Amino acid sequence: MTARTSIFVCGLAMLLCIAVWAPRDSAAADPVDAKSAASSASKKKSSVPMFLQKNIGSPKTRLGGATRGADDGIPRTEALVPEETGQTLKAQPVVYWYLSEKTKHRIDFTLIGVDPINPILETTLEGEFEPGIQQIRLEDLGVELDEGVSYQWFVALVSHPEQRLHDRIIGGGIERLATSPELRAKLEATTPSDAPFVLAEAGLWYDALDAVSQQIVKSPDDATLLAQRAALLDQVGLGQLN
Repeated sequence: MTARTSIFVCGLAMLLCIAVWAPRDSAAADPVDAKSAASSASKKKSSVPMFLQKNIGSPKTRLGGATRGADDGIPRTEALVPEETGQTLKAQPVVYWYLSEKTKHRIDFTLIGVDPINPILETTLEGEFEPGIQQIRLEDLGVELDEGVSYQWFVALVSHPEQRLHDRIIGGGIERLATSPELRAKLEATTPSDAPFVLAEAGLWYDALDAVSQQIVKSPDDATLLAQRAALLDQVGLGQLN
């Protein structure tokens, strides 16, 4: 491992070590009005995927934040993940992150597993990055996740290559789960338009976000799809990106 890599990875390990573990008002109403409101609310909820986090209360693994670097001239970045480790069924899922402005700065991607000192992957992403939601396909990087193993990924915007303490680092946790026979059967019978709903309900963040994002790639101006993705982001505290 190079000295640069060693310093960077040790810094990531320290960030992991300091990760934080981290009533509806009822009012009297006319029965008819209450029934109508409930029906309306039900219809409204069904129009967007509802993400049901399965590991609430587990250690928080999302790194980065909305205010980081706001005044230093460096684009804002954000990991599009829940605060707790997100889950997937895929060996090679897609991870998403956000970039506020076009940048020519170097972007590094790192994936670590059980041993934070020796990364599974550390690479520089290609391209000049336009603003908006970005994707990283693990298939393109030749990496597969093992079932039942938790990983941490990081995106570093490198503004000063010789002074890595200035890196803008974001990231999140990811865990690959085994697919139950029941869920497999349900997914096999699900249409692409319904997939984000089924996956979000199953608590599979990465797969739900990818399912709706891939539809947006095909129909970038579809207001319904954009609203579905915006709703998912809002449910994990990232509504400010919409």
